[in-house]
Amino acid sequence: MTFQDWSVIADIVSAIGLIVSLIYLAIQVRNGNRQETVQGVREAIKQFVNAWAGATSDTVNAENFRNGLNQFDSLSRNEKAVFHSKMQLLTSGFYQVLVMHKNGILEEALFSAVENVYLSILLSEGGQQWWLPYKHLPPRPLTDYLERRLDEQREVITPAPIDVDWFNVD
Repeated sequence: MTFQDWSVIADIVSAIGLIVSLIYLAIQVRNGNRQETVQGVREAIKQFVNAWAGATSDTVNAENFRNGLNQFDSLSRNEKAVFHSKMQLLTSGFYQVLVMHKNGILEEALFSAVENVYLSILLSEGGQQWWLPYKHLPPRPLTDYLERRLDEQREVITPAPIDVDWFNVD
């Protein structure tokens, strides 16, 4: 074999090696993207669940949250501020879940479960009293989405204090 023959063989082997390397890299990138997506969903759900848990994490928080859901307008300014903080965290968590769902990353069943919990809170008497002056603050797409869903689900979803007994004021 001549030097030219060996050169052609070397070029073919190099081309095959390059193709194999590119396929390997594509698989690694795809796996990395999938892992990032799963982590993003995990974080979005975790943020909502942690906000929910924080709202009722102890007797003082639970009492404030229950009172706020039942009659936000009757709370003192300090109590309204505490309730508002809890609702902001829930709203932020829900927004993250909504974005994941709209991007096709979060399955419908899980999204519906989170959405139903959040809408039941907003449909409570206190939730509505809180939402009306607050709704201009979140991103416009979230506000538009929630307004539409609240109108659609008002007769379908039971407000939290009615649906869950321990949310009622003693």
